[in-house]
Amino acid sequence: MRRLLAVFLIFAVFLSGLSAADKPVFALVLSGGGAKGVAHVPIIKELDRRGIVPDMVLGTSMGALIGGFYAAGYTGEELERVINATDFMGMIFQLYAVRENSTVTNPFLGYDTNLLTVEFGIEGIGAANGLLDDQYVNAFIRRHLSKVLAVTDFDDLAIPFRCIGADVTNSRRVVFDSGSLFDAMRASMAIPIVFAPVQLDDGSYVMDGGLEDNMPVDLARELGADIVLAVDVGDVMGMYAAENKADTLSGAFTEFTDYLTRPNTMRQYGNADWVIVPDLTSYSAMDFGKLQEIMQKGQEAVEARMAVFDELEEILSVSEDNKPRVLYGDIKAPLIEGIIHDVSSTYDDDFEAFVGQPMDYWTITEFERLLAEIREHERFRSVTYEISDGIITVVSEPYPLLSGDISLGLNGGVGLRYDGDSVYFVYNPEFTLSGQIALVPSLYFTYGVLIDEGIALDAGLSYPFFDTALFYGDIGVKYGQLSYLSIPGTKNYNFGNDVGLFGKLGIGYIYRNDLRLDLIIGADYSYISGIFLSGQEFLKPTHNVYPYGGIGLVYDGYRGERASDDGFELSLLLTAGCDIPDNIFAYSFSMDFFGAYGPTASFKFIFEGEVSTIRRSRTLSAAYQVMHTGRITFDYAYIMGGIRLPLPASAFIDAGVYAEGFGSGAVAAGVQQWKTSELIPFMTMDDIDIGGYIAGGIITGFGKIAAEVYISGTPRVSLMVTIE
Repeated sequence: MRRLLAVFLIFAVFLSGLSAADKPVFALVLSGGGAKGVAHVPIIKELDRRGIVPDMVLGTSMGALIGGFYAAGYTGEELERVINATDFMGMIFQLYAVRENSTVTNPFLGYDTNLLTVEFGIEGIGAANGLLDDQYVNAFIRRHLSKVLAVTDFDDLAIPFRCIGADVTNSRRVVFDSGSLFDAMRASMAIPIVFAPVQLDDGSYVMDGGLEDNMPVDLARELGADIVLAVDVGDVMGMYAAENKADTLSGAFTEFTDYLTRPNTMRQYGNADWVIVPDLTSYSAMDFGKLQEIMQKGQEAVEARMAVFDELEEILSVSEDNKPRVLYGDIKAPLIEGIIHDVSSTYDDDFEAFVGQPMDYWTITEFERLLAEIREHERFRSVTYEISDGIITVVSEPYPLLSGDISLGLNGGVGLRYDGDSVYFVYNPEFTLSGQIALVPSLYFTYGVLIDEGIALDAGLSYPFFDTALFYGDIGVKYGQLSYLSIPGTKNYNFGNDVGLFGKLGIGYIYRNDLRLDLIIGADYSYISGIFLSGQEFLKPTHNVYPYGGIGLVYDGYRGERASDDGFELSLLLTAGCDIPDNIFAYSFSMDFFGAYGPTASFKFIFEGEVSTIRRSRTLSAAYQVMHTGRITFDYAYIMGGIRLPLPASAFIDAGVYAEGFGSGAVAAGVQQWKTSELIPFMTMDDIDIGGYIAGGIITGFGKIAAEVYISGTPRVSLMVTIE
């Protein structure tokens, strides 16, 4: 039947003496389908291979994303490279973790927010209107389409483009053919609840176009298409034997979205000349970790339906004067002529530095990074921008009062260690629950719970003032893990009955969220009820009070979102006071740093180090530092240098050599009193060890997950699987 169609069209063209300008109008229609939508890429690659350029591209949801890139001038090969080079898992599954505690409370509390953040307020659950944070998705689109963001008529793109949205305010289909290209694509893929909807100028909210028209073939016909090739990645007609996919969360999500989109997609089948359906029954709409496999399935669909492309090529070959396709790489980036913003005047110079710069990938990447820093530092719900006539308008949206968040975090790991005498199991994860509530403008109530071998609870207030400073204070209680015998990561575990109280006041100065200086005063109280070993009292009941003053410094020039990132980060904390009743001058100094730099994205030099010297009561775990190989020491110095090989999907392999100096007598120190000479920093450090380090893992939106091996010359061995 399709062969007859081809013959008929060719015959009709020759009979009517059509010119090249009158050739059949060909439309490519791409359906939505989440991660399965990358199966569209092999279809585009086959069209490129044959020199076939559609007269229009229409898409919905993920089809709008792929179709928008294609219409902007990307080739199929370029699309494949972009997909392979992007950590979609990390980019998309960014649970809302904004207003991080590090920008509001004392940065040295150690609370993580990498697992989940849920926001709430007087308006309901979720101060944001989407479960996932779309900041990274938005930045991805804008970076890669920076040269055409100012295009307002979608017919002016390399290929005329249309995408579909669902106006949930007025229950209607929205056809985006002009306006903001970013808003159009972003609205079309705004999965309900998962991503925030896009608000139009009339106040209506637009969500995923699949709710109205997941494969807009009829629209292509309305726009004058004579020939329509559609791609359905959802297989709504059941061409392949469907599996029961609702037995997992992602599978249930796919079944639900298919249920919503199936009726409107099925209606479009009869109006298309060809519908290509990749066999994706084994994949869900949320399988963003299997994009290469999904693209391979798309390629298999191309090979199985090669006759479709033969017929299409034959039909369109009547025109030998096809207009050359405009490629994205050949488009000249427009210049940024000015920036208007509504955030603090502190950032005037930062914005002014972008004026006159070309609106290309690298400029927009840096611009997005600045906006992310502003969002975190100023604690905005969102910071967005529009482009018109070379002018970028930045608009910020604050959080409503009495809104807040609650976050879950995980840090630490499990593994095995050999200390030269015996092998022991290590289990030292830290679970954290933390959050804050905006009580009145600029006044935040903060709270936290930390669980490892013990449990700590604290609460406090923070008040930002001026543009770059904040005042904060908190108090808390801790139960367990005050004795040096219960230090996580070592074999000296003996959980006892103990309790601690702590409180502090501080002033923090934050410079654009990458440099922070803190001055703090505080006091800690601890009580250990005594520890018995083999029926004998090993540690008598002890009380300890530690009033202190301190200074802290954090520099974060390493974002660590991808294994290929360059940068440097450093943290430093010094406290000094008096341990009572030991009546000794007590102090604690710690510093750690990490850097990664390299000539290419696939090769990096890495270096990291750690220095600490602590003089506290020897009965307290706070007096000890844990080495990478599991020993404990009062004085410690560690340096590692090596290389990192970034791999696809933000995986990496690290290898290097390290040296560490430490005090070998610390483990047996027990309840001994300090000698006056030992109170001098690093006076107990009397040993040094050298070894090798190798690690492999992946960097995601949930943090770095890695398997690490340290082997020293002693020998000592540490094998750990960690998340941080």
